[in-house]
Amino acid sequence: RTPPLPTATRRGLALLAGILGCAAIYGGSTLLISGVAHYQAQAFIEHWEQKPSAPTEPAWQIAHAAINRAIHSHPGPNGAYLETLGYIQQWRTFGVDLNDPQAREHRQAAAQALREATQARPTWPFAWSSLAYAKMTLLSFDDDFTLALQQAQHFGPWRIGVNRRIAEIGLIAFDALNDEQRALAAESMRRTARFSTREHA
Repeated sequence: RTPPLPTATRRGLALLAGILGCAAIYGGSTLLISGVAHYQAQAFIEHWEQKPSAPTEPAWQIAHAAINRAIHSHPGPNGAYLETLGYIQQWRTFGVDLNDPQAREHRQAAAQALREATQARPTWPFAWSSLAYAKMTLLSFDDDFTLALQQAQHFGPWRIGVNRRIAEIGLIAFDALNDEQRALAAESMRRTARFSTREHA
């Protein structure tokens, strides 16, 4: 027969169990808070996509606050949440000319959020193609832009949404691209056309 544990040991184990229980409750509550906030932010994006038109300032502020709440409530970097933040920053400049200096702050914030999203989920092609698009809106066709195109195609070679976004970049900024970037855009155009042909066959 196993002898009973000393009173001090039992108290220590009970205290440890209580601490672990509180930590689990806290962790679960923060995940719930961040998940609900992210859902709210995504709902705004879906609504804006249905129009599509620039969001009102109050609506954008609410969506921006929600996604920041989601990011800060989550215990670690969350690629999906960071990607959503990038999209919300991009919606702030919807319809604004690429050369408009007043939009640059939000476009830089979008690129930074999407860059962090690729670091959190390096194999997720949509974040890479979105980062390339964000760089395009900054008229920044540097090595990071090229890498984003390459990674998007590498991790999502036949993802139609990824290829359509890269093809769009190519159509908008073709004259500003170098030969390698044009080749990447042209390949996505071919893939998009091939998909469209099968879709309507």
